[in-house]
Amino acid sequence: MDLTLDEHRLISEFRRLNPAEKQEILDFASLLLKRQDEGGTASATRNSCTLDRKEERPETTKEPLFTE
Repeated sequence: MDLTLDEHRLISEFRRLNPAEKQEILDFASLLLKRQDEGGTASATRNSCTLDRKEERPETTKEPLFTE
């Protein structure tokens, strides 16, 4: 597996941490992944808007529409 220099640095810094600090980072990474998974389902509706159904829409009335 080929790693970049930055990836090697991250691994070496992670190995230097004490167990409590390692667990804190792993918990945070887990939280970020959980948010990303939840955001995946929400992102489908993020770029859409809902119509206010209380609003009167002329195309739904029984009267015919007249246009010229």
